[in-house]
Amino acid sequence: MREVGLLGKYSVELLLLQLDKLRKISLADGQVITTEMTKKQRDILEALKICA
Repeated sequence: MREVGLLGKYSVELLLLQLDKLRKISLADGQVITTEMTKKQRDILEALKICA
């Protein structure tokens, strides 16, 4: 987090609270859908190089 500059914008607690809101839904046919993502969540995931 320090390397990508996230600690200047978010505390560890706030970062985890932002990402805690994300949900994945598994459908009966096996398809997995991710719920809508906010810009903050997308920015965090992109900075950490996690698929967004």
